[in-house]
Amino acid sequence: MPEFESVLYEKKGSVAVITLNRPEKLNALNSQMNKDLKCAFREAKEDPEVRAIVLTGAGRGFCSGADISDFAGGVTLEDFKKMTEEGIVPETIITPYDLVDVPKPIIAAVNGVAVGFGTNVLLNCDIIIASEAASFGEFFIRMALLPDMNGSLLLPMLVGIHKAKELIFTGDRINAQEALRIGLVNKVVPADQLMSTVMELANRLAGGPPLALGMSKKLIHEGFKKIFDEMIVKEVQYQAQLYASEDHREAAMSFLEKRKPVFKGK
Repeated sequence: MPEFESVLYEKKGSVAVITLNRPEKLNALNSQMNKDLKCAFREAKEDPEVRAIVLTGAGRGFCSGADISDFAGGVTLEDFKKMTEEGIVPETIITPYDLVDVPKPIIAAVNGVAVGFGTNVLLNCDIIIASEAASFGEFFIRMALLPDMNGSLLLPMLVGIHKAKELIFTGDRINAQEALRIGLVNKVVPADQLMSTVMELANRLAGGPPLALGMSKKLIHEGFKKIFDEMIVKEVQYQAQLYASEDHREAAMSFLEKRKPVFKGK
């Protein structure tokens, strides 16, 4: 069984359970978690005994977004340059393809706060089940950035263009019931029933025909693969500009200094 520094990986029969494991930071994404998460999904993808995957968080949170002290989660401007100009994705960076190209159902069990990256990694899962304690938010605007993990495509597809713009432009946080109402999640359950509900579904899917499930997932994504690929390229290009901006630096510094940011549009 593989071991990672910031992610727990456990096999329960035919189900792989991947748990973000920085509970003291509400599972904020840092460089190590970024790398571990990518490797954990690869492990589950390549293991023939695994037929379904569950993604969840340790402690009170699912994922509170990027760790501001390591804000880019291991993504440097040089990394962006390689991705944009050379088409190379560094092994330290998780991408939507690490989830959507897995020919096995991925169920998210959202146990608490899931904002920023925490919201957008969910968009690339196949089914999202949330605890009543869960909350969601596109917090990127607070850091003068745009959504990652192809959120600018996937969120409007799920909740509609105008609601997606509202969430992205304001960076507001919504609770589990609102997420259910707008179609962001499939189901909301009491906190003490979350994992039992998710595991029941995961085991049901794991007992299904793996070829048909895998091809069904692939075919669904084939329906919008061209725009999916194009949007990721654009996201990388635009995000690189924002990471290099004065506004982003001001957002990060003001957060660490606990003051209101002053944006200049530069």
